[in-house]
Amino acid sequence: MRITTLCILVFGCLIIFACGSENNSDIVFNQIVESETIYQIEDLKALGIKKGKTYKVEGLNKATDAIFAFYKKPGSKEAKEYEIRFYESHSDAVEFGISMAKERVGPDAKLKKEDATWDAGLKDARQCGGSGGGVSVGGVGAAGDHGVGSCSSPKYNEFFVQGNMIILCQGENEIESRIQCTNLMAIIP
Repeated sequence: MRITTLCILVFGCLIIFACGSENNSDIVFNQIVESETIYQIEDLKALGIKKGKTYKVEGLNKATDAIFAFYKKPGSKEAKEYEIRFYESHSDAVEFGISMAKERVGPDAKLKKEDATWDAGLKDARQCGGSGGGVSVGGVGAAGDHGVGSCSSPKYNEFFVQGNMIILCQGENEIESRIQCTNLMAIIP
């Protein structure tokens, strides 16, 4: 009787832990947030987003500005990196910007100068890994780690459009990038 009770308790605990540890792939993520708000770099600075570099937008069809930026969510240990592109309107961001954003995110990102349509910021769009050839292929480095090894993995694995902005989000995979996108979306009015 004791063994049966013990087995039932262990089995019950396993079920509870299995059901309680939801997969992060269930993150609600609305990739295109329609808004007629026209955001500018100064608006983001007021939200705690720090501007790193400004990129030349020549070749980035209809873009008015593009920056490399950082944001540290309150309570987190480190800042995450973003590439933010600005357009004159939401419709320009959607019509002209999405295809260009897709070119820089995910496992099929075009991170070599000869492959990319727009090559500004390519160095910042790569994440480096240890001797394993980059995090996305099993390397030991982390996003933003510029140690020895390959720097050919994409730093950005997801993006979103809000108003006149397209924001590419850092993460070792799509799920992690969606979390970073969601963190930023939460502070943008």
